[in-house]
Amino acid sequence: MENYPQSVDKWVLTDVDKDAPIVDMATQERYFAALKAHYYGMDLEGSSPWNPFYIRKILSSSVENTRDWGIDAYLGTTKNTWGQNFRTHDEAWKSALRDNAEVRIGSTYDAANRGIVTRESLVRVLPTDDPAYNDPRKAGEGYPFDNFQMSSIRPGTPIYTLAVSQDHRWRYVISPEVTGWVHYEDIADASAAFVNTWLKMADAHLGAFTSQPVSIYKKHAFRFTARIGTVLPFMNANSSGILVAIPVSNMSGEAQMEWYEDTDQTFSSMPIPMNRRNLAKLMQSLVNRPYGWGNYNFYNDCSAELRSLLLPFGIFMPRNSLAQIDATSRKIDLAKSDVDARIDYLVKNGKPFTTLIHIPGHIMMYIGNKVFNGKLVPMTYQDVWGLRPKDADGRSIIGGSVFLPLLKSYPEDANLQSLAGKSKFEVGFIE
Repeated sequence: MENYPQSVDKWVLTDVDKDAPIVDMATQERYFAALKAHYYGMDLEGSSPWNPFYIRKILSSSVENTRDWGIDAYLGTTKNTWGQNFRTHDEAWKSALRDNAEVRIGSTYDAANRGIVTRESLVRVLPTDDPAYNDPRKAGEGYPFDNFQMSSIRPGTPIYTLAVSQDHRWRYVISPEVTGWVHYEDIADASAAFVNTWLKMADAHLGAFTSQPVSIYKKHAFRFTARIGTVLPFMNANSSGILVAIPVSNMSGEAQMEWYEDTDQTFSSMPIPMNRRNLAKLMQSLVNRPYGWGNYNFYNDCSAELRSLLLPFGIFMPRNSLAQIDATSRKIDLAKSDVDARIDYLVKNGKPFTTLIHIPGHIMMYIGNKVFNGKLVPMTYQDVWGLRPKDADGRSIIGGSVFLPLLKSYPEDANLQSLAGKSKFEVGFIE
């Protein structure tokens, strides 16, 4: 990696108009309206977890299809998974977890099940903090690939609780991004009055954090850590900053609202203009951070990185890489093209920062062309675990968010497989 500088200025701001629009504001507003419909849409077309029309549609469908318990996939008698001690989970562990997850989802909508996330919350496939790794002796398995780690939900996110685990330690929730198990105490119950107030404020002024990490505390009480993409309502204050609405839980577990004064300009009204200056600001906080499978330890993986990066611009991205490429406005399938043709297509047709590249299990962003060894090649921004060797069962670990050229082969190690040479190669355009 020492041959590929990780300077944001070098890749994003060199010899360009830093304030030229990458996406025009009318297009951003269109995407922003769709984002707000995911979080706060309360009409027949809205998909907010607070929307009774939306939740009733889910409850009226096959409920078993709306929940991915993972019971059969990971707790079956013939399935082995490994814990953090590099030992396989025994049948007693499986049985206890199976019993904890065996709860029923009601078929009737209940407004009392609406809530809001009050702090960063990891989303799990099953109600346990224990990891479930595949065989750690094999390359690409074991740490950090915990099969139970699905995603995370940011503070201020609306949710609807479908079920509570037998030990009352976990809630199975629907959020705008993902459905899964979260810690019970990470959610505050949202009354009708709170929901109405929050919706009215979000409709008037909605913003996002554009720097991270930001510690949110008030009167010596720590509330949560805000990261890029944390979305909250706000109101204008004075010249020293704006007031950001933050949800807190009272002693009865009910949601209340406090105000956080942003005096350090870490929070901005959405959608922020999509230009290189603002992209550079966001990337400064994201690049070189460790890779986090499924947001492990609240770090990003490939799809979470792109979701975080695009969200302040008002662009909502689904949770995983396949769903993200399918969500682009236009998609080109280059699976039948060879590596040279794929690279050449990106060089000629890629649009910096609005072109996404999808390969099996991974997604990255095209950011422009650069000259390497006398040849013009596409440059990418991506959060990646590592590269596979061609003739060995191993990994060359990168383990973080990086700027990396898309090459046919890497001169540092010609044995590494090119990311452009995978069986699947799709290019999607945000337009």
